[in-house]
Amino acid sequence: MFKFKDLSNTEDELFRPENYQLSVKDFFAKRRTAKRVYLFDLRGAGDYEISHLPGAHNLPIEHFENSIYQMPFTGDILLYGGGQGETLTAAEILYDNGFDTFYYVDRFLDLYEQVDESFFTISPEALKKIQSPHEDASVGWLLAVEPKSPTKGVYTLRPLNDDDTEQMQRFEKEGIIFWMDFSLLPFLEGTEIQIDEDTGEIEVVNEGLGIGKLRGNFEDRVRQVLDEQVNPMVASHGGVVTLSRIENGEVFLRFGGGCQGCGMVDVTLKQGVEVMMKESVPDIVAIHDATDHDSGSNPYYR
Repeated sequence: MFKFKDLSNTEDELFRPENYQLSVKDFFAKRRTAKRVYLFDLRGAGDYEISHLPGAHNLPIEHFENSIYQMPFTGDILLYGGGQGETLTAAEILYDNGFDTFYYVDRFLDLYEQVDESFFTISPEALKKIQSPHEDASVGWLLAVEPKSPTKGVYTLRPLNDDDTEQMQRFEKEGIIFWMDFSLLPFLEGTEIQIDEDTGEIEVVNEGLGIGKLRGNFEDRVRQVLDEQVNPMVASHGGVVTLSRIENGEVFLRFGGGCQGCGMVDVTLKQGVEVMMKESVPDIVAIHDATDHDSGSNPYYR
């Protein structure tokens, strides 16, 4: 089954790995900026269970070719393996089946070991404030992320005054020492340390991965949570959640795309979306499902 056309036997269309293999930085940038991304870990289940990128689906290379018909027809496919040639094999399979929006990094550990200070920036104003003698950071500064979903988190920066840095990665930028939890390094690319124009204080933002400060009236804040937290969570499954209406603090949502037709929608709503939204907007009185799920034919959960 081919997405476009079979290119495997076309001499002038030979597979060129260099067109699809990315640097670690470009890999994370693609993951952050692409509208729809499907991330696959090609290692064995044991390695995947020990550690994997947030949001990655485990698809061991020995099962990859037989699963080609399940590959998404839209969006970008990102692959990584264990450095044993899995990604090259998978990339060739995708290419031979006409896929053209796929990219890979060969070795999983590189996605952590090759992260460096070039992955984030500091504005001149923020740097000046950080260097101020009033800012006490004897060990350095902690770049922290509170993940809200595999690809969304709340970013903060605070002085680090102890030496509990055993599980952290050290960066030096503009003469300043920064630390970040090793497990959170996939959230670093694209991060900007700057000054909040409203408060004059240091803030950390990441366009694509960061969850911004909620602003505006009640409806504005509800929509922001849907856009920045809920929909990125359901997008990898083909789903979308939209606001139907608000009545006296009660929020009515519609589940579409892959969500519609879901026999488990109550679980989806109660355990996922509702908790996420109420944590972010405590003023929400209740959340209701306004979707006609009987008309759906593509369950969100497969």
